[in-house]
Amino acid sequence: MVNRVSKKRNPFFHIPYNPRDLTGVETKGGGGKLFVNVDENYRVKLANELDSSFEALSEESRDYPELLKTLVFKIRDEAIAKSHRPMTLASDGNLEIAGHGKINEMLVAAHSASYRSLKTAILNRQTKAIKNNLSAIESIEPWTAERKTSLSSDELVRMKSIYVRLFRYNGDDANQKNIDAFREILDEEGLMYDEIIQPRNSFIFNIKELSTNDKVSIDKLLKFPGVKSAYPVPIVIPEQTDYLNAQGNSEILPPPVNGLPIVAVFDTGVSNAATALSPWIVGNDLYVLPPETDYEHGTMVSSLIINSRKINNNHSWLPDSQSRIYNVCALESAGSDTALLTERLKAAIAKRPDIKVWNLSLGGGSYKNEEFSDFAIELDHLSDQYGVLFVVASGNYIPYNYNPPLSVRRWPVNGTYPDLLSSPSESVRSLTVGSIAHLETHDSYVKVGEPTPYSRRGPGPVFTPKPDVVHLGGGVHQAWCSGNTSLNVIGPDNRVYGGFGTSFSAPIISSMAANTWRSLEGNPNISVSPSLVKALIIHAAQLNSPKYDATERRYYGAGRPQGVLESLYDSDDSFTLVFQASLIPNMKWRKSNYPIPQCLIQDGKFKGEIIITASYNPPLDPNAGSEYVRANVELSFGVLDGESMKGKVPMEGEKGSSGYESAQIEHGGKWSPVKIHRQRFPNGISGDVWGLQAKVMLRANEPVLPNPLDVNIIVTIRSLDGNNSVHSDGIRALDATNWIKNQLSNQLPINV
Repeated sequence: MVNRVSKKRNPFFHIPYNPRDLTGVETKGGGGKLFVNVDENYRVKLANELDSSFEALSEESRDYPELLKTLVFKIRDEAIAKSHRPMTLASDGNLEIAGHGKINEMLVAAHSASYRSLKTAILNRQTKAIKNNLSAIESIEPWTAERKTSLSSDELVRMKSIYVRLFRYNGDDANQKNIDAFREILDEEGLMYDEIIQPRNSFIFNIKELSTNDKVSIDKLLKFPGVKSAYPVPIVIPEQTDYLNAQGNSEILPPPVNGLPIVAVFDTGVSNAATALSPWIVGNDLYVLPPETDYEHGTMVSSLIINSRKINNNHSWLPDSQSRIYNVCALESAGSDTALLTERLKAAIAKRPDIKVWNLSLGGGSYKNEEFSDFAIELDHLSDQYGVLFVVASGNYIPYNYNPPLSVRRWPVNGTYPDLLSSPSESVRSLTVGSIAHLETHDSYVKVGEPTPYSRRGPGPVFTPKPDVVHLGGGVHQAWCSGNTSLNVIGPDNRVYGGFGTSFSAPIISSMAANTWRSLEGNPNISVSPSLVKALIIHAAQLNSPKYDATERRYYGAGRPQGVLESLYDSDDSFTLVFQASLIPNMKWRKSNYPIPQCLIQDGKFKGEIIITASYNPPLDPNAGSEYVRANVELSFGVLDGESMKGKVPMEGEKGSSGYESAQIEHGGKWSPVKIHRQRFPNGISGDVWGLQAKVMLRANEPVLPNPLDVNIIVTIRSLDGNNSVHSDGIRALDATNWIKNQLSNQLPINV
């Protein structure tokens, strides 16, 4: 493996958007397709399912004749693409689009009159479009109370507080009628509630202070036709595991220097007794006081943001970046419900929107099915509203929390475990962090560089790639305890402890992200954004890590970034450009005559490695279920032949093991707003003119974008053998293009 060292004389270069980069209009498109023979028997089958569905909803129709009833068009796996959706059938049947459930479930809503129109279309319409639509439908099912919740009303009232999500229809009148009718029931039943309005007027009601006397009322709510789902308000806890006394003195932590960035730590608070941390605290925002907090977790997390390397014996894998702390004491040590946490987080960010990196070392249960949690949705919304980056721990899988205890996960993984990401780490705008080991002994569970046994894994909902990156979280010893391989942290009593958890890997990345952001702020030619900083951290992880297969990526993400310098500067044998693209549907953005370092061209062939990271903020729809992410960017890097491009650097992604799983990846995971491409060419590849291309596609029923979609694309070309002429040759090739360019960072990161 080549030993690469980033150098301050080798900056990444930023290539701003140029309107001339938007070229030819894309005119190709799919269209309808007949998947099965639509004969009389097939039509009768669907009509009978429609009848059965309306019969199952007859009580709703009787009690709420003026409200819409929801049906599920279950789509064949091979027909999930938007060009195959039964939209013509829905229009002819006068149906309201009601969003999505799973990736193969299109939800539609109907009145009694619509039911009759739909049945007529199913049985009698003979147009090609209707036949194609009918062939795409595997079955028609009702959205009954059993789909709305997996719990009984008895179980729901015991939870004390629940969320109820309403359907959001395309028609404003239908939405308002649904909301008004639901409020009326809540008031009639005397239930306490708060309204939560998510983006795109998606409504959630937080129904509070429930008791066993409210069972009948909850039954009534579940029979309300406009309810999409009902579930307990999740509890979120600090992502902490075990810790022990360690050798060391907190006095080793030096005082801060001027110019350091600030990270907001939304946690259990920093103890006043931890005097080593006091000079680093720039402010406090207190929502929780003792005995609800013991300050333990928040203090330990903050110490790693301040200087993880210094308190861990200057381990070479830890970055030398440091940050100051804005202490938001908002999480009870025993955990808090997400409704309360969401309100505290909103209030805290509104007070300090100037702080751009927020550390969340917390988590609840794993995400459910194929949908994103409300807490994750709220993080995405707040990120957009305030322009902040959340760094979130992937969560801890603790086998001894189960009864009976489960087996400890080793590496490589053998078997299956309940170790999926904890909510809200599936948030698509956030930077999600898993954990790897940095030390090993005879009784540690894994070796150096391997995923720690507690680090929860991806993918996220509908195979969205997560975690994004990993860092050091501390090792675990048999039988599940801290030891010599754990990570040093400073505790609330100002002593040094050893511990482990993804709570400790996340703050290391938070400090890196804050310092990367600070280094970019001095450049007047660049608009710093959470998406750009996220892309740079993920790209730095790719550059510092081997190429992982699909299974490994579920644990490692893109890998472990080395430091801030590596996210902004090249080694001598690499050449990196950072592009800003602005995409419009049905058009393609292209940079032709891509500058290739001459030293990597041998006998007319390119010999080297190409690594690409792209990040963007697509529109999001909380009502769309598994289709929450509403736009997809397709990247190509390859050889140009006239107007056509032959892509040579494939996207790194999941592989499906079944038809439905492949459909989830194609229409879910591949819509992830982070794209990773990587390819080595040890034998060389021919090509005279290289290019980089991107285009955007919207989901079915997604409105026209009000503005072009901005995308950050980072491309590194590097040698396979450590050739030190790559960067200088790349600069010469770039100068020959006459592209507008700027050095990415005008401020070096502060290292002490």
